[in-house]
Amino acid sequence: MSTRIGFTAGVTSDSSSWNSGTLVFPKVITNVGNGYNPFDGVFTAPRAGVYVFFVNVQSYGTQNIYVDIVLNGATKVRAMVSQSDEEYNDAGSNLAVLSLQTGDRVWVKHYAGQGYYTHSDSPLTTFSGFLI
Repeated sequence: MSTRIGFTAGVTSDSSSWNSGTLVFPKVITNVGNGYNPFDGVFTAPRAGVYVFFVNVQSYGTQNIYVDIVLNGATKVRAMVSQSDEEYNDAGSNLAVLSLQTGDRVWVKHYAGQGYYTHSDSPLTTFSGFLI
């Protein structure tokens, strides 16, 4: 098995109403080691090690949005966009360094607010991770 593991994925269409569950990033840009599943949005560690995960969420219009990076269902970090009526399409991001065992699962889930924005050809709302 390759020792190199890393992925970047993004969303390809906007949603003004997404407000629950896992944020699925269907556009796979890189998936070395095939740990990321674009159908359910979950990264499953192919091997144990220390990983870095990054999420960027672009708000939809003036809406607030909060998302969490979770490990096996436990929230590790939160990214937030909290806006006023004068702000538009702001971004929120966060990064987590996590020790994983083989088979551990990491994903991005909704915490509060709703919606996200992106571009279809070059996604703005993205999820990435890699083994260090």
